[in-house]
Amino acid sequence: MDVKDTLRDVKTNTKEAAREVDGHQLKDDVGNAGDRMRDDLGKAGDRMRDEADKLHRDAHETADETSTERR
Repeated sequence: MDVKDTLRDVKTNTKEAAREVDGHQLKDDVGNAGDRMRDDLGKAGDRMRDEADKLHRDAHETADETSTERR
């Protein structure tokens, strides 16, 4: 878990706690579910970006190695 994931979780947990201050209502459940879905999509996007960056770096390293071998 990285810093962004931790911050997302803290933010969502704080929102959930604030919604419970005035008692539990159905709209609290809907808001909590929306927040969790948004967090999960954000985390998935971060993982996809990280993997794409890794593939990009690997491709450049392979190209550099191939270029060096040809010289």
